[in-house]
Amino acid sequence: MQPMTPSRLLLFAGRLERSLWFRPAVFAALAVAAPALAPLFQPYVPEAAAERVSIEDVDRVLGILTSGMLSVAIFSLGTMVSALQAAASAATPRARALISEDRTAQNAISTFIGAFIFSVFGVVGLVLGLFDAAARVAMFGLTLLLIFAVIVALVAWIRRLTQMGGVHEAVVLVEAATARAFAKVAAAPWFRGRESDGPPEDATAVPAERFGWVQAIDAASLGAIADELDCDLHVAVRPGAAVDPLRPLAHVAGAVDAACAARIRRAFVIDGSRTFEQDPRFGLIVLSEIASRALSPAVNDPGTAIDVIAAQVRLLAGWSAMLKGLEPPGDRPRLFAPPLPVQDAFEDAFRAIARDGAGVVEVGIKLQKGLGALAALDPERYGAAARAAAADAAARARAAMGHGPDRAALDRARRDVGLDG
Repeated sequence: MQPMTPSRLLLFAGRLERSLWFRPAVFAALAVAAPALAPLFQPYVPEAAAERVSIEDVDRVLGILTSGMLSVAIFSLGTMVSALQAAASAATPRARALISEDRTAQNAISTFIGAFIFSVFGVVGLVLGLFDAAARVAMFGLTLLLIFAVIVALVAWIRRLTQMGGVHEAVVLVEAATARAFAKVAAAPWFRGRESDGPPEDATAVPAERFGWVQAIDAASLGAIADELDCDLHVAVRPGAAVDPLRPLAHVAGAVDAACAARIRRAFVIDGSRTFEQDPRFGLIVLSEIASRALSPAVNDPGTAIDVIAAQVRLLAGWSAMLKGLEPPGDRPRLFAPPLPVQDAFEDAFRAIARDGAGVVEVGIKLQKGLGALAALDPERYGAAARAAAADAAARARAAMGHGPDRAALDRARRDVGLDG
């Protein structure tokens, strides 16, 4: 088993906390513990209250929770599964992970399951005679608080159901996840090291030992290794790269023994799929998948494709703004990394839309306007990539559009945004 560094622990702890089962498990544990803690409240219960609350009163209220909460929890889980299936079929299967992380859904399911388990253990405690008069009052008070929590969770869950599983929600969730990934890249574009223009010719390559995708990189460990070796370490891949035993993960400007190579490999989290956490290009690809499905003949929804283009433009514009406004730290001087390639990001974002929406003039015009806006916003960083993407989209559109006025409208849009040169 690989040793866990602090960076890897934070990564996996974040994934654990966002997983669908984690909060219900925590609430279940608290629900089991609550009846056992009820006797601790005995010194704070007034005698008059202890005389007014009978075993029958507590049992009746707990029975209501026991009979209702399990059905509500099962219904909520079924609704969650249906929403995940709807998102997979209407948008893209890659959006399912983000929908399953929804806080409102997790809180509602956790509250319902916790209420059921609490009531079951409370009834068992009453049957076994574990609660005296004061403890029964405490149990009654906890039950009332739990009922209030169930009502709040139920109202929030009903409100959430009106939006869950739709294409628009998938676009919003993917855009938000991609924006967070871009923020991480902008804060440390070279993992708090320096930009690499390629390793030395005599550098030692450290290849991967398995096939998969790089999900994350523990740059702190790589920086520490470079300092220990007192040599430069060049990262060869970024999160989102496909790796295999023939592709280097990193190059070291010096000799590397087997133990050190193993430490370098452990700094790369490699698995069978891509994730959104440190891979903004994956988010751009997922958004383009949503647009492509919307443009398919079976769906024929160019409006969604136009919304996706707007989201892609917002994301790239936000990345540009973050790069201009941040001073990236460089406290790992022996660590070098390649930048996130702008040309590849533009291809991820717009090429599939240009291909599948080539015959739709509204999509073509929106694409030209969006690319023109990015080229004007950041000519130095985006100018060449935006013009190349716009030229490719225009060529595809002219080949697909049989109506002359549509081609004329597209050319007019290119002139208006300055992309016809």
